Amino acid sequence: MYWVTQDELRVMAARVVTELRRPLRAVPALRAVLGRYGATHPRELALSTSWLVRALADASEPGEAAAQARRVREPPERVASDRASGRAGVVLRRPAAFSHVPEVASLLAEGRAG
Repeated sequence: MYWVTQDELRVMAARVVTELRRPLRAVPALRAVLGRYGATHPRELALSTSWLVRALADASEPGEAAAQARRVREPPERVASDRASGRAGVVLRRPAAFSHVPEVASLLAEGRAG
């Protein structure tokens, strides 16, 4: 259980409120944890950012959700994790509801091309 740190518990709690569609609770918690993750935690960064994307889309912040989704979809070779790679593949689902927003449209086009 060495990996169950305070930050991991915060992310788990944020995931729960994200699933409950309570983005105003999830977004600040995820941002706080993400601010402490560095380049030495690429897997955790990718996974937590994927939940932030979903929460931002639920909060009707499609431009910011698209910007964060780009971070998740950046070079997957940096993250040696099937789970993180899988989350990168599904991270576009929530923002896709905002395909009329230019940032989201651009992200979706990149996803189809790559």
